[in-house]
Amino acid sequence: MNLERHTQAMPPKKGARKPAKRSVKEGTPDVEPPQKKRKSNGQVKQPRETRPFPQGVPPVWALLRGDLTETVDYFRQRQGGVQTNDGSFRGSLLANDYGQRPYLDGELVLTRAGGGMEQSKDGTKTMRQKKNQEPFGSVVQSFLGNVANFVACPMILSSDCRHAPSRPLFPYAVMAHFKPVFHWYEKDDGFRVSRFRWEKFDLGEEAWWMPQGSPVRSGPVDYATKAARQTCSLCLKSQPVIFTQGFVCLDQSCGKFWSLNGKALVNDDRLTYNPTWLAERTEWPQGIRPPFALRPQPLPLSGAEKDPTFATMRAAYKGIVCPLCRSCIARQRLEGWFCATEGCQFEYLLPPININIKSISDAYAGQFDGHGVPNYEVKAPVSLKETVFLQPWRILTYDIMGFPDCLVKQFHSNAAINGRPGGADELLAGMANPALHLARRVMFQAVVDGTRTNHFLSNFGLPYKFSADVPSFAFSQAPSMVKNALHKMIWAGGIAAEDIASRDIKSKDEPPLRFNEVLILGYFQDQAIGYHDDGEGWLGPTIVTFSLGSNATMTIRMKPKYYLGTTGNNCMTYDPTQEMIEGCVGPDQRRFMNEHWDNWTDTVQKAEFTKLKKMRHGVLPPVHQISNDGRLRYALTARHVKPKEVDAAQLYKGDYVTTPQDVYYGDMDAFELADKERADEEAAWMAQYPAADQLAEKGSE
Repeated sequence: MNLERHTQAMPPKKGARKPAKRSVKEGTPDVEPPQKKRKSNGQVKQPRETRPFPQGVPPVWALLRGDLTETVDYFRQRQGGVQTNDGSFRGSLLANDYGQRPYLDGELVLTRAGGGMEQSKDGTKTMRQKKNQEPFGSVVQSFLGNVANFVACPMILSSDCRHAPSRPLFPYAVMAHFKPVFHWYEKDDGFRVSRFRWEKFDLGEEAWWMPQGSPVRSGPVDYATKAARQTCSLCLKSQPVIFTQGFVCLDQSCGKFWSLNGKALVNDDRLTYNPTWLAERTEWPQGIRPPFALRPQPLPLSGAEKDPTFATMRAAYKGIVCPLCRSCIARQRLEGWFCATEGCQFEYLLPPININIKSISDAYAGQFDGHGVPNYEVKAPVSLKETVFLQPWRILTYDIMGFPDCLVKQFHSNAAINGRPGGADELLAGMANPALHLARRVMFQAVVDGTRTNHFLSNFGLPYKFSADVPSFAFSQAPSMVKNALHKMIWAGGIAAEDIASRDIKSKDEPPLRFNEVLILGYFQDQAIGYHDDGEGWLGPTIVTFSLGSNATMTIRMKPKYYLGTTGNNCMTYDPTQEMIEGCVGPDQRRFMNEHWDNWTDTVQKAEFTKLKKMRHGVLPPVHQISNDGRLRYALTARHVKPKEVDAAQLYKGDYVTTPQDVYYGDMDAFELADKERADEEAAWMAQYPAADQLAEKGSE
């Protein structure tokens, strides 16, 4: 167990954003539906649909992009339309193609590389090509690698693909495997773009996305008939005649590139593809199988889920495909996967997480029997200020850049403390309790609508403004383990408050010990939480975190707005009125910039800001991030949320009664009790083996 106490680094500036007064009703579901937003590329909206219905159903589909990318291995991209890894194409998403001549039928797809487009300024808000695409960029190289190595990959149809032949059934639907066969260049609005030709891998398989009543392929595939080829008179390269209007050189390095029959193309939007070229098919060697199945391997995974720690592994974090309705199911709840499709009852429950500290720690590390040995690397400007011992506790105090009101105190625990009734070992084992309502929550400001947090979380007490929509449950609903942890954090906060008082550091806020909110986060394998400060103006100055499970690493740095005077990493957001604090980069340069900033041109501003950035150094406080260094870690964080900032109807949630039996006194007798328990255990063994006394005496001779 580690108990950490933080104080906010500096008081909030006037005008700091306050938490929204959100009403969280009792009975709020553990997993919320995605919140609607004005702008999104996660779940697409469509105008009135007039296309016919498709003739089949997809093998895999998803309502949200996040559900898809967490489930299938061949498309993990939160943004963009192409998945490449190690120089090869893995999967491609067909969305709205704003370029010229997009094409899709039951056996052939013609796509273009992304990039170089901007929104037009004529009021139509349409996307137009405004830049040349890089010749033979990474996407092109990956495509050509697949061509050379006969690697087919899945295509995914987005509901905003307006050139699809039928109306969409789902926002995201997996089509089939397609063979990459040909790459060429064209011009779009006068700019160079890359184009790709894909042919359906299994021509005998139904193209479910085609309209009802579409003709069915019959007879053998004709691989012999090809479009005519012609040699360019300048580059002398033989190329297929892909347009009905005549031969166009497709070599972007040729002086006659994009010339029709030797003449520069004008009105190229009138070009149409040669029907013979569209109909030709490319034969691959027999027996080739695509590297990825369209539908991922279903659970169970060869008995791996029988491992009591499997539920915390990376493999168990992925989504699965519902075997009944074929939808992608993200793992939103700690207990397993639950299909959200209306009318579908499928669920896959994992065995209860039965975790103890030994199962997630190094076999030879374990817990310390006595005062633990600090193993934390501390780098300037963070320094270890002092170490004190309070009976079984080692308490470390860290100084942050010398700020008197910015301290981190760590209460270093050990096996004697953790093993007491109600201690960290018992709390860790109980964290799988469904009454904790741990679930992945929908984020408010994600780029893609419906994106969920990586970690599992819940909140008890007053509502806390987190980056996700976390329902807050009243302390009266909290399991006893939450209140147990809260009382331990109250004790640690009290020790810290006494230290603050002894240093004559005055608090301007409400008493810090009346915590009225506890946020619980569960970190699985390889998970972390990004930089944040816990310094919102609507929180009290003291924050205590109770860490259970694996070790964690805290990294601390200064906020960019204090360090560089900008909220970003460029001069566009530089604020010459931002106050400078000790430890900021280039104070003399900042003063010079602030004095002249408004009179400089953009070019001069950029040049001077570049000088400032080159002065950066070191590891800088006071925002911090936490990374989980092992299999599983839970963090319970107690805060004081100012009641005046909360809807009056929610205030009851922060109420709790502390009885004399609830008060935690620090397990000051932990060592003595542990010694007695060990002696009693040894005596019990000796009683079972009376001869052991004689052996022990001989061994001592």
